[in-house]
Amino acid sequence: MPEISNARQKAAAGLIRQWISSDANRRQLRQLLDLPTDADLPAEHRSLLDELDRKLKE
Repeated sequence: MPEISNARQKAAAGLIRQWISSDANRRQLRQLLDLPTDADLPAEHRSLLDELDRKLKE
């Protein structure tokens, strides 16, 4: 798989920054990507994030 150029990397990074600039977009991206919680995150923080997700779904 060929490497992507620095210009394309910067363009992609700029788009991602633009997408996550609002809370609504961040929530939508998180739901669409279904990313797991970082394994290095303390259990207390993971449970707080889970609680926030539950509240947002209500």
